[in-house]
Amino acid sequence: MTTARPYPDPPWRMHGQAVFAPVRVDPRALSLPAGFEAVGRGPLALGLLGYVRYEAPSPLTYDELIFMPAFVRAPAFGPRASGWFVSVMYVSERHTLEGGRAIWKLPKTMARFRREGTRLEVDAEDGTSIALDLRTPGPRVPARGSIATLQFHDGVSLCRFRGDSRAKVSLARMRVEAFRSEAPAWAGFDPARVASIGVAQHDFVSDMGVPTFVTRPR
Repeated sequence: MTTARPYPDPPWRMHGQAVFAPVRVDPRALSLPAGFEAVGRGPLALGLLGYVRYEAPSPLTYDELIFMPAFVRAPAFGPRASGWFVSVMYVSERHTLEGGRAIWKLPKTMARFRREGTRLEVDAEDGTSIALDLRTPGPRVPARGSIATLQFHDGVSLCRFRGDSRAKVSLARMRVEAFRSEAPAWAGFDPARVASIGVAQHDFVSDMGVPTFVTRPR
């Protein structure tokens, strides 16, 4: 007798709100999986810090904080082995943690989220505490986009995920008001290098696709 999994099979059609801001990251400080290399120009790589609130009618509803320190590639696995590397993904709900780890090999970690006005506070199980001030001023315009991530799987294959979305977007303002962490996943992160201007996605609809496992060419 098998027990039903507490999360749906992919793809997941997700709905909600999101704010992302660019982060300048020193690639020499990153802790990337073996064979991964950051893609960028000049002495700094471009990363992303984001907060997402998944709302009904999403199959699972929860808060999420993401740090993607760089767009990466893994040359030994061929030209398809590229995408954003997710080093931090804090979530407020246990079922999405289990699904994210099992399906997309994402490093989801449980955390407590508190939102009051424009202030967001996150306290994670790895000991990290971060507080953000989030604002989304300005007009909203319809837009479509996509994002791909690349995660280490088992050394024989890598897990690549693509998400396609549509939303109303506007400028956003993100400011890190407090940050404390000794977690290795935050290697290379400097609150002073988070850009104050980012992008907000309002009432987005995002399809989190079935993952692709990329193997080394023969």
